[in-house]
Amino acid sequence: MSSLYALLADRVSEARAQRASVLKAPAESAGEAYEREIAAERLAKEIGRLEGAERGLVFGRIDWTDGTALRLGRIGLHTEEDDLPLLVDWRANAARPFYEATPVHPVGLRRRRHLRLEERTVISVSDELLDGTAPTDEDVVGDGPLTEALSARRTGRVHAAVATLQAEQDEIVRSAHRGVTVVQGGPGTGKTVVALHRAAYVLYAFPRAAEEGVLVVGPNARFLDYISHVLPSLGENDVVLATCQELAGVSTDTADPFDTARLKGSSDLADALAGLLRVHQAPTGDFTVWVGQELVRLSGEEVAAAREGAVAAVSGHNPARQVFKELLVDAVTDGMQRDMGDLLEQIDADAERMTGINLDRFTGAAQRRAEGAADPGPVHELDLDAIRADLLDDAGVDRAVEVLWPRLAPGDLVQALLTNAGALAERLPRLTAQERSLLLRAPHDPWTDADVPLLDEAASLVDGLPERTYGHVVVDEAQELTAMQWRMIVRRCPARAMTLVGDFAQAGPVATARDWKEALSPHVGPRFTLHNLTVSYRTTQEILESVRDLLLGIAPDQKPTRSLRSGESPRAVTTRPDGLVSAVAQEVRAQSSAYPGELLGVICADTSTAPRKFVEGC
Repeated sequence: MSSLYALLADRVSEARAQRASVLKAPAESAGEAYEREIAAERLAKEIGRLEGAERGLVFGRIDWTDGTALRLGRIGLHTEEDDLPLLVDWRANAARPFYEATPVHPVGLRRRRHLRLEERTVISVSDELLDGTAPTDEDVVGDGPLTEALSARRTGRVHAAVATLQAEQDEIVRSAHRGVTVVQGGPGTGKTVVALHRAAYVLYAFPRAAEEGVLVVGPNARFLDYISHVLPSLGENDVVLATCQELAGVSTDTADPFDTARLKGSSDLADALAGLLRVHQAPTGDFTVWVGQELVRLSGEEVAAAREGAVAAVSGHNPARQVFKELLVDAVTDGMQRDMGDLLEQIDADAERMTGINLDRFTGAAQRRAEGAADPGPVHELDLDAIRADLLDDAGVDRAVEVLWPRLAPGDLVQALLTNAGALAERLPRLTAQERSLLLRAPHDPWTDADVPLLDEAASLVDGLPERTYGHVVVDEAQELTAMQWRMIVRRCPARAMTLVGDFAQAGPVATARDWKEALSPHVGPRFTLHNLTVSYRTTQEILESVRDLLLGIAPDQKPTRSLRSGESPRAVTTRPDGLVSAVAQEVRAQSSAYPGELLGVICADTSTAPRKFVEGC
């Protein structure tokens, strides 16, 4: 074991020395300086990956029946002198048997060994014999790491389960599917653990996704803190963890009532914002601007052509505005060129009529036109590039463009919809008057959590698609996402490569979809794979049995979960409405006495204000 830590220390020292050397290297150009910074950043990440793996570096070993053995760890370590690696990364194909082998299907293994370390000290060893042979003096047969993990006390952080991933979990983690993978399971089935291990596996197995980055989206900042140390402990620290608020760059502590939040989560709001935006993109009218002392006018048809060209050329209202302006200026200069040519041709025609002399005979213009050559006459002596540059910088031109295509801010677009009853009625005709009244807000009201996806949608409409996108996105508690939140996440994953975990039987009151098909069809159609986790490792069998009928009513197509744990059967206490608070207080005191020092929780419906007040007062 000490040789592994010595090798790890050598690798850290080498990476640090390489980074120091890179930073000291002179850069003779901006390009070389940029390449130096990229190389230094890559080495810094490698140092962090190696240092992060030191805690609990080794967790397992597999022994084949032919005597070959491999150690498994959070990263891989090997030297050129060794035929076999000293340590196999848990994500490598060579590590698969550790997770797949069973006594029924041992896949050639004799033994699976689990190690538990504190710092660099082995504190427990547990062997599983898989080939049916009798234990020897070298085998340490115990209850197993899974049993130990199930009996461990809960803490304020989720832990890596790399040493105890079960076969159905490992199959999902190692899936070769690069599209959308959906993981569904009841409470306690390890959905979050699977999601995080999947993120680490994607970074290891899919170089393109790793190059573009992996994003993990969680429901709130507390949840992200809860899972924050898992990925570094799995050998990866190059993952972005974010909430929807952080993705949108909007911070708010205000929440809408459920009915309002659910309405704001509908995809109808995206259509409403897009329709409202089009009103500000030169819907009608011509364009008139002074060029020197001459007033130049473009027709409505010419303006419409510039609008269509701008919308097709670039994403985002404000970037397209610049293209629209350039196309209008092009049309103005083209018109000036045509008008000057027409004027000179008219002058030539008038002169020939008055004098009887064809001026083309002397200038050679007719011959050049016949040969397709340019006419070097006065029209071509116009400096059109200079005129165009002057017009693009002209404040009067910009003011004229602003009338047709004004600059916008995302918040202004959302405000224009939600603060205007007329706009709501026009853009959301399918809603009832009562529903539209729930959406109506005062101009100075603070933004709410349900406004965040609307602001992100408006940002994509106004400024274009997000600059930062990812090669793979992992979403936990995905059943809670509204249709508008799905849109903001999909925008950040152009490849549509995602791992989504959740359970629609546990969906909250704001969720806008009833199942995965409804949630994902607008974005990927039927192109997603669904996996079901069927074993609960935390919830007891008695609790699961008590909610079977409820599950049947909420999600009749969902396969019930079975548990590996047992405990007390739940009790039901009946009380009058006016005695609810005292009944809760009495039960809390009884539980506190029965389980001194343990954590107690009171769960109640959001509409049950009396128990909530009791809990807040404790």
